[in-house]
Amino acid sequence: MQEHGSFTIEVVDQTLIVKCFDAWNFETVIRLCREYKEYVEKIKDKPWACLVDLSKWELSTPDMWDEISKLNQWGNINNQKYEVVICSMSLQQMLMEDSHTVFTNVETNFCDNIEQAYDWLKSVGVLKI
Repeated sequence: MQEHGSFTIEVVDQTLIVKCFDAWNFETVIRLCREYKEYVEKIKDKPWACLVDLSKWELSTPDMWDEISKLNQWGNINNQKYEVVICSMSLQQMLMEDSHTVFTNVETNFCDNIEQAYDWLKSVGVLKI
């Protein structure tokens, strides 16, 4: 099946920055999880963070959340220490909070915009921009 929706991923300092766009299907989620792990391989030797920007994301099919929970569990055992999420809808935050229940080693924060997210990541020492 063809992917719906898109994302970008980049690494800045010890932070993985994921920006999500449009409405996703399962295929998009699978590719995100695969690429996420590939990028993290470059920084997981030290504590790292993930910034998830959902400000332009329009949700997903429900089967996404099992894969996101697996990805969060993977982060737990691969030195992730922080996650900050930018939400544009309260439903996004509720769904993300539910997916974060698997985190045992990761401090999470929710923000309204990229500047707040960057400030928090700088304050915990994983972003220098």
